[in-house]
Amino acid sequence: MFVYVLNQKGVPLMPCKPAIARLLLKDGKAKVKRRTPFTIKLTIDSTEYVQPVIAGMDTGSKVIGSAAITNGQVVYQAETRIRQDVSKKVKQRAMYRRARRGRKCRYRPARWLNRASSYKTERLAPSVRSKVDSHLREKKQIEALLPVSEWKVETASFDIHKITNPVVTGIDYQQGVQKDFYNVKAYVLDRDNYQCQSHRGVKHDEKLHVHHIQFKSNGGANAPSNLITLCERCHSDLHDGIFELKTTKSRTKHATEIGIIKSQLKKAWVFTETFGYETKFKREQVLKLTKTHANDAIAVCCEDSEWVKPLDKVIHKKHVCAGDYQQYKGVRSEKRIPTGKLFGLRKFDLVQTSKGIGFIKGKRASGFFALMDIFNNTVTASVNVKKDSIRLSARATTLIWEDALTSPT
Repeated sequence: MFVYVLNQKGVPLMPCKPAIARLLLKDGKAKVKRRTPFTIKLTIDSTEYVQPVIAGMDTGSKVIGSAAITNGQVVYQAETRIRQDVSKKVKQRAMYRRARRGRKCRYRPARWLNRASSYKTERLAPSVRSKVDSHLREKKQIEALLPVSEWKVETASFDIHKITNPVVTGIDYQQGVQKDFYNVKAYVLDRDNYQCQSHRGVKHDEKLHVHHIQFKSNGGANAPSNLITLCERCHSDLHDGIFELKTTKSRTKHATEIGIIKSQLKKAWVFTETFGYETKFKREQVLKLTKTHANDAIAVCCEDSEWVKPLDKVIHKKHVCAGDYQQYKGVRSEKRIPTGKLFGLRKFDLVQTSKGIGFIKGKRASGFFALMDIFNNTVTASVNVKKDSIRLSARATTLIWEDALTSPT
């Protein structure tokens, strides 16, 4: 493994071996800047000479792979898990806000088009914006550790039409299933012959609805394959849980998000673009590596015939929400109410106990907490943090776990 080095001004230099870092710390020429990944900062003057460092990123809707190589050596490799709960959190916040207005405010008539985001150009949904920001955050974190001279990014291009119809070619793209229909709803109603598709043996209503098979709250798309015609009665019974539809899930949600992420990253910074087939060839035929996001990122960095050896450890990261926010009692009161901490600890704090090291997963008033690793696996279901715990690091928006060698299957 390597130790990352910063100069007196905090500018990254070339990484060094642990033995050299140990001598610098012993002689007082450096101090510890960060423990995970281990980074030192020099306390003496140094030259600014650095060697070329090629950084690569394997973009994704769920996991980001990243790596960096210099002089034929891998000096950084990581996998970052992106948040998938943003849409749920935004809807929950809206629910609380709507209820709070009813409790604490006089009646206010409905307003329309009074939010800047409603008519903002090039607006992104919060869930997609979070994923774009996660890619940019990983880029910033790598550049804070290494003097990156060039970026290579795999921007996988997905053809949604070809995913649903693998044999489509040429003019067939203009002869899709929605041709001659004003919108998707009109197509779905015509496809289902304007009849309820529940087949429950009940008397159906005349009024028809178009229902999302996989709910939009669970990532369902607006594609025709994810829509079905139901009458008003069956639609209501379905949402009330009286019966269930047995259908397949939409396959295009993450592919669509990757296309959006690709276009946004191109606007954010300049990089050399690579494609999935090039990455796969180099990983399988040249590097002889198994399929992981970190290995894909290493392949992105390498030239066509360049061979490098991966590191023994992979840095695993996970993006989480910022945490508990300071609340106030009343509409305009300045009385602050402390939230979040219990026995001086918050959720996602990294602690060391006799039963293992892990992030706080669940808190109890009794003082017995549950711990997990970065993959959400339970380390221990109950440990007394009041008598048996040492906090290693406070909660952050990026959780880091360096001990795991490979990601779970």
